[in-house]
Amino acid sequence: MTDTQPENTELNGNYDTSQQKKRWQIIALVALGLILILISVWFTWLKPLWQKPISDPLNLPSVSTNILPTATEVPTDVPTPTIPEASPTPTPAPICGDDAVWTFMLVGIDYRGNDYLYGLADVIRLARVDFTNMTINMVALPRDMMVDAPAGLFKEENPIKINQGYLLGSPGWIGSNDTGTGANSLAQVLQYNFGVTPDHYVVVNFNAVRNFIDGIGGIEVTLPQEVYDPDPSLGYFPSGTQVLDGERALDLMRIRTNYGDGFRVGNQSLIIKAVIQKFLRPENIVKVPDLVSEFHGAFLTDLSPEQISSLGVCFLQNFELENYKSTQIPESMLLQDLEYIPSNFGSSFVYRWDQSVVDWIHQNLLYQE
Repeated sequence: MTDTQPENTELNGNYDTSQQKKRWQIIALVALGLILILISVWFTWLKPLWQKPISDPLNLPSVSTNILPTATEVPTDVPTPTIPEASPTPTPAPICGDDAVWTFMLVGIDYRGNDYLYGLADVIRLARVDFTNMTINMVALPRDMMVDAPAGLFKEENPIKINQGYLLGSPGWIGSNDTGTGANSLAQVLQYNFGVTPDHYVVVNFNAVRNFIDGIGGIEVTLPQEVYDPDPSLGYFPSGTQVLDGERALDLMRIRTNYGDGFRVGNQSLIIKAVIQKFLRPENIVKVPDLVSEFHGAFLTDLSPEQISSLGVCFLQNFELENYKSTQIPESMLLQDLEYIPSNFGSSFVYRWDQSVVDWIHQNLLYQE
């Protein structure tokens, strides 16, 4: 007969509980370690990257903090616009961010590469964003405006076309004395000729425009008339409301044959407004941080991803489309002419302008109902 030793169930139970407890302790330690690693990565790498400007900041001559410059910052042959008197009432605090107003320079260049080495500024906008009254006043500048660059900025002689103000300072151009960028040189040209000093800038190329519009699911535009270009690559757009993907929106922004540059500028403004309108939908506002991450590096700006995300979400949540005002210089204020442009090695079509245009730009940037 063989004796059978009874099982110590109490001992085994205690052993299993102890082992389970140890396993949970190990899991908790591993999870804590991972959390500490993620926190460390966030504070040492991701957060500084999120707060770092995407591109170089503007480096412009010192001017008045007001959007309008003093006489010394305007070309000697252009009188200074009158600066409005300060309001005696206390200025309310901005709804978003710390600054009441930012003046943006928005640029679209005719370049499809991803390195932003070259490009003419075919789309030039000045936008005054008011974070107190939650308004946007945007002014379009035709690319063929004839301007002078500040002395010593470029090796090329004056005059130049305004869209060359970007190209002649771009990293791939060897004729610039400017140590900055194409955005920096164009900002100096705008400051010198029109007395407007941009606080910040955004530069996009053809690829960025197309991919971004595709990224937000296309845009809806309403054309008051049909638009046709003899170039089959640009094609035909019927009148009325239609949804455009990135490539078709880009085509519409480029058409000017048989219409003129003013018509092209108007269509560009239509596209910009459609993008803003798309973002005003609540379901799209929350996507802003993800879009910033997705398109980081696809465009140039001196803002950081954190600034774009936080200010962008705040502004869109408090902004009404009726407070967006976009204007372009009336053709009656511009004189069409031919002028010898040294950097083009020949005569080119240009728009001449005078002090009335400078006044008009300031009035429309400062416009309030």
